[in-house]
Amino acid sequence: MSKYLIIDNNNKTGEIMNKLFTAVAFMAASSTLALAGGHGGSGDKSSASAAHSGSGVQFFGRLYVGYENKSSASANAVDSIRDNGGKSRLGIKFKENLGAMSLIGHAEWKFDIADGTAGNDSSTACTAARDCRTINLHVGNLGFLTGLGYIGIGSFESPYKTMGNYDSNMDTGLALNAHGGTSNGSFGQDGTWESTLSYHAAMGPIEIAYMRGMAEADTEANVSKSDYAFGIRVKHIMPGLEFGFARAHDKSLDSNRGMSNDKFFGSYKVMPNLGVFYTAEEVEIATTVANAGTVQAAGDITTMGIHYTMGNNMIQLVAASGNMDAATTDYDVISISNQMNLSKSTDLTFGITRKGNEGTDASVRTYGLGLTHKF
Repeated sequence: MSKYLIIDNNNKTGEIMNKLFTAVAFMAASSTLALAGGHGGSGDKSSASAAHSGSGVQFFGRLYVGYENKSSASANAVDSIRDNGGKSRLGIKFKENLGAMSLIGHAEWKFDIADGTAGNDSSTACTAARDCRTINLHVGNLGFLTGLGYIGIGSFESPYKTMGNYDSNMDTGLALNAHGGTSNGSFGQDGTWESTLSYHAAMGPIEIAYMRGMAEADTEANVSKSDYAFGIRVKHIMPGLEFGFARAHDKSLDSNRGMSNDKFFGSYKVMPNLGVFYTAEEVEIATTVANAGTVQAAGDITTMGIHYTMGNNMIQLVAASGNMDAATTDYDVISISNQMNLSKSTDLTFGITRKGNEGTDASVRTYGLGLTHKF
């Protein structure tokens, strides 16, 4: 049973959450959309600057390449130069005024400029044709921005990923979700949902997002009918403060009764150059917990960290712990990195992330150095 009252999975609590979400959605219906984080169409955080064309289509992207040195227990460390997280992106987006509403389009692809394969480059990675493609679709969607909010269809980053995601090393070898510092996968803090219906709106300090899978279970989509994700975020009640809750639900699990990942999150800007953040996840979907590259049991993940800015440098320091349901599978994660901003568009990041396991599972340590340019 969860230690958080709101995460209890009995029917009464589910009804309360549904009523609360419906009430917030009703209030948001009187407002306009605040696009953010990928689930609202073209406002994906990976966008940097964009080149404008005469047709109104904007071209944007990001190039990344990184060096990693990864060791597990007593095995020899492995060196690599790659972008297996797919941080490099190319995308297009547009917004067309239709009078009472606007049409918004967004498509974004990921690729690896180091080895040419957009995905894991292990010896078994190319067992299916889609694993060996040079460029893979990250998100692609079309939708309408109205006075009631944004509603769209396609593929989106889920609100479970975009709300309360404070890791500046996302999609790199140092990423917390690759070491158990947060959840990962489609229903975790790496969630990109395919064949999905998305709604997103905001009113004052309250922002809501809801997604529902629309594909049949036998399709290639990574989510199915009745899978859903939602998030509620509150910002600017006081300067520098945000907090919220997100859930991702997989209906196919537990004999089609479904299982969920739940996340409470918050951040506060203590000083102009210092911010703190916190997430508490109850993970029921075991495939969303990373452990030395393999799957581990479900449980609770608590993550705390700071962002400290000093000149052109932004230091991230994180401590996380996994209290897993299975015996002797608890672990701790420590990560420290420095992002050196060489210009408005280019940064150099270096750091280390280490996961230490309680039981017989091998501990993992990754050193990393990465160069990013946004355009």
